[in-house]
Formats: sequence, C-alpha cells, structure tokens
Amino acid sequence: MPIVPEINQLRNIALIAHGGGGKTTLAESLLFNGGAIARRGDVDKGTTVMSSEPEEIERRVTITPHVGHCVWRDRWFNLVDTPGYTDFLESTRSVLDVVGGAVMVFSGEVGVKSESERLWAMAGEAMVPVIGFINKLDRPRADFIRALGVIESRLGVTALPLTIPIGVGEDFGGVVDLIPMTAWSARDGVFCQIDLPESVRADAEYYRTQLVEKIVEGDDVLLERYLADGTEPSLEVLHRGLREAVITRRLLVLYCGSGAANIGVRSLANGIAEYLPSPLDKAMIKPLTGVDPERPGRVVVRVPAIAEPFSAVVFKTVMDPFAGKLTVIRVFSGVLELEQPFLNGTRNVKEKGGRLFRLQGREMIPVNRLGVGEMGAIAKLEGVHTGDTLCALDHPIRYERVVFQDPTHTFAVETDAKTEEKVAAGLEKLVEEDPTLRLRRDPVTHELILSGMGQTHLRVVLDRLKRKYGAHATLKMARPPFRETITKKARVQGRLKKQTGGRGQFADCWLEIEPLPRDGGYEFENRIVGGVIPRQFVPSVEKGVVEALEQGVIGGYPVVDVRVALVDGSHHSVDSSDHAFKSAGAMALRKGLAEAGSVLLEPVMTMEVTVPEDVLGDVIGDLNSRRGRVLGVMPKGGGGQIVSAEAPMVEVLDYGNVLNGLTSGRGLYTMRLAAYHVAPNHIARVILEQDKKLS
Repeated sequence: MPIVPEINQLRNIALIAHGGGGKTTLAESLLFNGGAIARRGDVDKGTTVMSSEPEEIERRVTITPHVGHCVWRDRWFNLVDTPGYTDFLESTRSVLDVVGGAVMVFSGEVGVKSESERLWAMAGEAMVPVIGFINKLDRPRADFIRALGVIESRLGVTALPLTIPIGVGEDFGGVVDLIPMTAWSARDGVFCQIDLPESVRADAEYYRTQLVEKIVEGDDVLLERYLADGTEPSLEVLHRGLREAVITRRLLVLYCGSGAANIGVRSLANGIAEYLPSPLDKAMIKPLTGVDPERPGRVVVRVPAIAEPFSAVVFKTVMDPFAGKLTVIRVFSGVLELEQPFLNGTRNVKEKGGRLFRLQGREMIPVNRLGVGEMGAIAKLEGVHTGDTLCALDHPIRYERVVFQDPTHTFAVETDAKTEEKVAAGLEKLVEEDPTLRLRRDPVTHELILSGMGQTHLRVVLDRLKRKYGAHATLKMARPPFRETITKKARVQGRLKKQTGGRGQFADCWLEIEPLPRDGGYEFENRIVGGVIPRQFVPSVEKGVVEALEQGVIGGYPVVDVRVALVDGSHHSVDSSDHAFKSAGAMALRKGLAEAGSVLLEPVMTMEVTVPEDVLGDVIGDLNSRRGRVLGVMPKGGGGQIVSAEAPMVEVLDYGNVLNGLTSGRGLYTMRLAAYHVAPNHIARVILEQDKKLS
C-alpha cells in the first residue's frame, strides 16, 4: 500500500444508510476498485472486509463501525462502514463527529426509511457534507424516479442527480455520467464506456439542464450569463460549483447504480474525490476548537497540520479478552509515533502509548506513525473510552464529546447465583466498548439492570457476553422500583419480654409515626424525657426502625416519607439490651405501618417523545391510554413534534417497541424518573398481584 498522501489528498468518509441499504457491499466494491482487495466478498457468506463480528455475520447487519482504506485517483480514502439498523444507529454518531464527509446510500426499491431521516439529521448536526448513492437499481422493484422524489420530500432537500440509470430492474445495464455526458456499462465483468443509448438521451439532456441551472443559481455572474445567451459554465466551473453546493449542504448530489454489480461505483468514487472535503476543508467548516483540561475556560484551537501538537479523538473501542483493548482514533493534528506517550485530555491522565495499526476491516496493519488526518488504532489503552480526546503531553486540549441518545429499552439480566459475578464483570467490559449501553444495580429490587437501544441490541450484547467471556444470561422485564408510604398518624407500642431461665430480654418503646410531604425522606426524633429509656438504647430503637422501613407491609417495598418519634417506654436494669430495643423498635414500626394507612407509591416518568406530525394524534392517544398526562406539544424542525408527558413507569416499560410500531420506527424518546405518586387502589391490586408472580 502506498504512503499516505498529503492532507489535502485525504478523504475520511462515513458510509451511512438505512438497514438493508447495501452500504457494506458498496464498500466492498469501492475497496476492490481502489486495488485494496483482490476480490469482492459477499455479505450473505460473511466474507466482506467490513464484517468481522460473528454476530454481524450471523445477522447480516453492521453492528459496529468498521474502517477500511484504498487509493482512488491519487486520493486516499478512509472509509467507515457504519450501522444502519435502528438498534445500532447511535454508534454512527461518533463516526460522523470525526469524518470529513459522508456517502448516504439509499435502496432503489424503498428510497427513504426512518433511519435515513435520522442519519440525515445526525449529519446536519455534525456539519458533515453528504453525497448520495441510489443503490440496488438492478433489483426487480427498483424505481429511480420514485426514489428521487421520496428523497426530496422526506429529507426536505433539493436532490441533484449526477448520474442516471440506463434501464432499471432486470433491464438495468449501466449509468450515464451527466457532466461529460458519457455512458458506462459492465461487459463480461469489466466496466467500460459505451455509446449513449438513444433510449435515455432525452432524460440525460433534461437532467443535465437541471444540473447546470442549479449550479448557476448559486453564482450571480454565472446566472446572468446563462440567462442572457444560454452559455454553460466550463467543466472546471461546474465541478467547483458542485463542490461548493456539497460542502455547504445546499444540494444533495446523487449518484446511482448497483454496489453488488459494481455499476456506477467508479462514478461515485470520482464524486468522493472531487466534492467531499479534505481535513483542511473540514476544519474550515467546523474549526478544531477545544478547551484546556486544566483551565476549562481557556479556548484552544488546533490546525490540521503536521507541525501542530498531536491531538486525536477516539470514535470506537473494542474489547478482546485475549488481545486486550483496541482504541480506534482519528488524528486531528500533528503526528503520533509508535510507543509515544500522550495525555488523555478528557480524563487528564497520562497514557504510555502503544503499538499503532492501520485498519482494513478485521486486518490490522502495523505502522510506525499516524499523521494528521489519518485513522488508525492503538493497542492496549485500558483507561481510554469512546469520545475521549488524546493529545500531546505539553499541549493539552479537550474536544467536545459526542452526546449519545439515552437508551430506550431497559431489562433485568437474569442469571444464576454462581455466574452472577462473571456476568456483571463481562457486561461492564461491554459497556466500556459501547457508549449506548448502561448497566446498574437497582438499589430497591437488587436486579442487575441493562439498558440499550432496543431488544435486538441487548440480545446481541448477551451473545457477545457468552462468546467473549463465557458467561450466559437472559433478559426479563425489570421490576419497577415501587415504594410505600403512610397516609395518617399512628401511636404504637413495641414491647419485647422474654424469660428463658437466665438473663431475659426486655424492651418497651412507644412510637408516633406520621407522613411527611412527598420526597420528604425519613426523620427520627428522640422525645424521651425523664430517662424512661436510657440514652444508650435510643440508637438501637432507631436501628430497628430503619431496618423495618426497608420492607413495608403492603408488598415488602421500602417505606419513604415518614417521620418517627420515640416518645415513651420503659426498661429493666438487668434484662434490657441494645438487641432488645432494636427488636422492639422494629416491632413498633411494623405495627405502626399497618395502622397508619400504608399505600403503594409507583414511579412516574417524565418523557419527551419526538414524532412525525402525521402520527401525533396516535401517540398522544396511546399515552393517555397508559395513564399518561401530556404536558405540552412543541414543533420541531423538519415537520416533527415533541410531546412532553408524564406516565407511570409500569405502563411504559415496553414503550420503545410501542413507539416503533406507532411511528414505523420514526419516533424517538427519552425518559427519566420524575417522582413517586400514590397508585390508585385498583391499579395497586394489579401491580401487587403481578409482582408476586415475578418474585
């Protein structure tokens, strides 16, 4: 492989698409045409360069980003194949943060899916220029015109074809490149130029006229000349205008073809080389600005140049139980040498450095250095995480971290007691690898809680857990962390008197308990006067009370928002002890809970649900049916609506699946615990009955 060229010759490109769009196959053709691989692999057979995880090969989907590289027309392409299915889409966010541009792949059969809309929005947020590729035009149900219209209407963008197909479906045989007005086809597996077929000449002339008109619209001088005498700009001017339109995201230029048949892919590669930005261009769009980790108020700016201090961002980490941790980075400035120590600017920790690699899918190619603009990997950096900034020791910087969407699906992890520790340790490693996962131990239910972007996502995590760490676990519905409280005052006695022949056990205490306002917690007061209970036994009474509060009398849930006062009692000079008063305190508290009108408290979640406007009524109706309360609706750009609501947790445990069904996968939501409310009696009965079955 040749030496990496100058930075202005580099192109760091994310391949993004909805699930099933065919970008992994397209990547295979790009690498093959660039001479990086000798033959093209097959997704169905698991032989592509960009498919390396067994879970990906089995499911035939991209689960985690993969990096490859090739050379095309003296340009060095770093290609990142990204996940496109909803459950894994957030991993693409970290890639878009480090690339210069993106190729958005659409299926010629379906055009735009919900994932396409999310990816288009992500690219806009990351200020990433995009060119498009309408793929799979050799499929029976392919329709180039329909796909073109759907792209414009669903993404709200002006689409500008630079190539059009020669036939579609079974008749698809090549493409017309509109700028030079040349036709190309594959003959005997060789892509070659052919005469422009008469059957597409009229369409080619129509789309080329549109192309020219859209370019001159962006330049007053060109527009005036074109309107005056119809003079077309030169090819150089057309290319410059297209490049400006792509980089400013004014237009979405589109190529077309078939990644599987390797038709139209060379034209796409030309477009990547010609129109998508180099690291220098990208720094003009989005400057390399960070802060000094030791002085967060001090802004630090880097320039993408060899002479600048080293800085890089981690966009992927891979945990391997045998080979250790692999950290995948994009170098923003300077050079990282083999075994060179550096600073983790995000965590302000010095790292000793390590072996360096350039990646070609699963293949790791050792290198001595990674320079500005390059992508590569560092071995065995245990304390580094996705999103971290790495930088020179004497020139610290911290770039802004990517903010991932909160997990939408939460389940309890079920395993046997013997393997629970092994499961927890393995999951902690996988959470370190995947920033869209969360793992915690619920303090109320004591369940191990795993949260992710969907059920498929979590099942893949458990498959990896078994493969990598030999630990088996399953998922079950998590138990909501219910609580109990009281509704009225009570005065109760706790009396313990035991005589067993030797020293007895005696303690007598009176408690007054009363409810506190919601979120009032727990209070204990000592109102003993006259020494009826010696001072040294008072803490023992409170200890018994606290232990009894851990399990209420309705369903055994923790009791909250209670004030307990020790007001009276008696003792025995010989038979009283700490243990006796602790037991008496617990007895009194349990009796008091039964007399003070104990009720069940259920957790209530605050939610923000982002949905397309056409399903707003369905979503609000569903929330109302779940005892939800809509707090407001606010418009969002692109025709969406944001619904703010509250709903009991028990009603929205499966909300991710419900929302996907209501919105055809176009809805997003966040959810967090807001408060605890008293559950209605009829609901409490159902909850308690269901909880008994789960216990």
